[in-house]
Amino acid sequence: MALSSMTGFARGQGLAGAYAWSWEVKSVNAKGLDLRFRLPAGWDSVEVPVRARAVEKLSRGTVYANLAVERKGVQPTVKVNERVLGAVLATLKGLSGKVDAGPPSLDGILSLKGVIEVTEEDEREEDHRAAEAAIIAGFEHTLTSLVAMREAEGAMLGGVLSTRLGEIAALTQRAKRAPGRNFPQTNVSILTGYTRRRCCLPPKPIFARNLIGSPPMSHRRRSSSPTAAR
Repeated sequence: MALSSMTGFARGQGLAGAYAWSWEVKSVNAKGLDLRFRLPAGWDSVEVPVRARAVEKLSRGTVYANLAVERKGVQPTVKVNERVLGAVLATLKGLSGKVDAGPPSLDGILSLKGVIEVTEEDEREEDHRAAEAAIIAGFEHTLTSLVAMREAEGAMLGGVLSTRLGEIAALTQRAKRAPGRNFPQTNVSILTGYTRRRCCLPPKPIFARNLIGSPPMSHRRRSSSPTAAR
């Protein structure tokens, strides 16, 4: 089975109508598979399908996937919120004569929060759905690039490991053939009564009666002693 690394990075981008999207996918080492998506507001619906595709192609690693979407070619619309402006003017009129201040300027009134609203052209549902499909397909393509990068790195690591294992095997064979590295079984000599070992340990004397052929203890002659003489 081919080795595959758990670290990698891939980027993908594209256009879908007025939408420009980009994916950045990065993976690092982990015991299992941990998928973490960062999606802009309004695009949460793409998480389920892209997560399923990631599970199909990956088995391990912590994967960070970031999506960025920008709507281009849409002219902004600026309008005055009449209700907020009326409330502001009414408040200023009520304060007239109560506060020692100059009359309010137009730019000062328009700079108040809520008086001016900047909006974009209304988004059509079919355009949004088409962009979602393109973003999902783009993620799958980006994920394929990530997998290819992980496999390439795994192949490189596999080559390094194979080289190291070959070196270890060669060193092991060389050590086996080196003089003074063989340790045969212990040879026992009954005639000399010594245990001869082909190693650095000195010979250990063994008495003949403890070797094969010695008479049993019951048939041995009792040694003479003052007690036996009596």
